[in-house]
Amino acid sequence: MAAYSAERDDVRQRILAIDPGKTTGWAAYDVAEETFDSGQTNFMETCQLLETCASQWSSELHIVSESFLITLQTVKNTQTPWSLELIGVARYFSQAYCDEDLTLQMPSAAKRFSSDQRLKDMGWYVPGKGHANDAARHLLLFMATHGWWDDRITV
Repeated sequence: MAAYSAERDDVRQRILAIDPGKTTGWAAYDVAEETFDSGQTNFMETCQLLETCASQWSSELHIVSESFLITLQTVKNTQTPWSLELIGVARYFSQAYCDEDLTLQMPSAAKRFSSDQRLKDMGWYVPGKGHANDAARHLLLFMATHGWWDDRITV
């Protein structure tokens, strides 16, 4: 059984989580319907998804993204601006349409809490879709840290 704890009044109707990159994973959950969906899209498709969800659901939507830290190693890697640019796009839609700031989460925290096994237990794991699974990790972490629980989550 899935539910939010009664004392949480800041949870929105829908949550959209992204794992930004050239190929971006996304995962969405509707609280009232208890429905989950996920997938992977390119940069422009992700921008369109964010715009569609934010404009359609506005104050009912909460957007979550994996954070991206720039380190000395980042400078040595091939320049790929996709993650930073998508975080900026997500922040814009979150603030302009949903009237709240984008929630950023560390990749390590999401992986630690939302293991492959946990995603499988939830029925959220998609073989061969690593970016979609990473977005689902962020979705599950966000929901659990905001009072949501499902009996399929094993300790």
